[in-house]
Amino acid sequence: MTKRELEKLVEVQAALIASLQEAIKELKAELQKYKNSNTPPSANKHLKPNTRGKRKKSKKKKGAQRGHTGTTRIQDPDRKEVIDAHNCPKCGSQKVEDKKVHKKIIEEIPEPVEPETVEYEIHEKKCNHCNHCGHSFIPEECTVPLKGKFGYNIMVLIVFLKYILRGVLRKIVHFLNVGYRLKITPASVAAIIERVARAADQEYEELKKRIKSAARVYVDETSFSVLGTNYWVWVFRTANDLLLVIRPSRGRDVLLEILGEDFSGIVICDCWRAYDFLDKLQRCWSHLLRKAKKVDKSRISRNFYKSLKALFVEIKTYNRKKHSSKNRRKIYESMTLRLNRLVKYYKKYKELQEVIVYIGNNLENWFTCILYENVEPTNNFAEQAIRETVIVRKIIGAFRSEKGPEDYSILASLIATWKLREQNICSQLKETLMKYRQIC
Repeated sequence: MTKRELEKLVEVQAALIASLQEAIKELKAELQKYKNSNTPPSANKHLKPNTRGKRKKSKKKKGAQRGHTGTTRIQDPDRKEVIDAHNCPKCGSQKVEDKKVHKKIIEEIPEPVEPETVEYEIHEKKCNHCNHCGHSFIPEECTVPLKGKFGYNIMVLIVFLKYILRGVLRKIVHFLNVGYRLKITPASVAAIIERVARAADQEYEELKKRIKSAARVYVDETSFSVLGTNYWVWVFRTANDLLLVIRPSRGRDVLLEILGEDFSGIVICDCWRAYDFLDKLQRCWSHLLRKAKKVDKSRISRNFYKSLKALFVEIKTYNRKKHSSKNRRKIYESMTLRLNRLVKYYKKYKELQEVIVYIGNNLENWFTCILYENVEPTNNFAEQAIRETVIVRKIIGAFRSEKGPEDYSILASLIATWKLREQNICSQLKETLMKYRQIC
């Protein structure tokens, strides 16, 4: 092979290596969307190793084991119905007798009914008492909305299909047409959702007030496209409430709007810098452990990850029992000192620099859950709360109107709150509509 041929071969190989390096760079960037410290492992089940055939075999037989009491739900019949015959369907003879009696308890729902169109004459009254009261009112017996041409049950059903079953408008229209023979258009469905959101707006504002006065708030945020512009869905969750707001910002201005400048509670969050101005923070250990585990698997990085995980286990163990404020302060200072020593020891290793800086920037906020009781060391509650929005994002892709984000924020917040409180969502929504019937 001549020198010229060798040079040409080297050029070809160099070009191939460059293209492969560029492809690797692009693939790593794409993989980073799925495997990073902000994404929980449960979101990427397809990236987990295949364990088929590796499970330890058990000598137990399949199914319920001996002594298992079972979990079949007990059915209590509302009524009894006898299905009998006195004539033979073949020959018509009445000489028939029971061969066997089958006893079955069946749960069933009524067949869908067609909508009923009713004309209401609603008398709006005005008080003409001698002291000039002048009060105007609608009789309390009124159970129909004062605006629009659809009743509360239809409105509740549409919201149920949209926000609980995650239906899109055309599917909702098809379901109502086939199941209830209700002729309705996607535009009418959208208008109903908007009216319901307006009626529920006052309840939404009350929810904001409760979040602002809460002692513990779990906060998280995720992106969502609105008319082609990148917005952010913020979730604020407490023990009994869940608030969603959609804003074009991921900055501290949203936190100031929802929590206020004088918020005195504890915020449990990740290490996004927008939270830094708040006084009491608990940074998320799940994010930290995922970030530490992601570091190249050297012996040093593995030891560092094990040390962090040991601290996390200590937190969980400590918080299982009641402790005095004095003891909590003592343990908080002790564990913060230990973490500081750990950071100082491992900061000399280059591969750990990113994690070391991540910890060091928030050193005083890793053990707030030790200092105060009833504080979780992770932000999992907020991540679980925002998961529904992530699924909705996958279904609809983006909000295509200015009203869409506002309506979603109001109704999704109230539905999630009622669910969190184990309240009947349909009855709560209908009660809200009747309370503010002047609006809807």
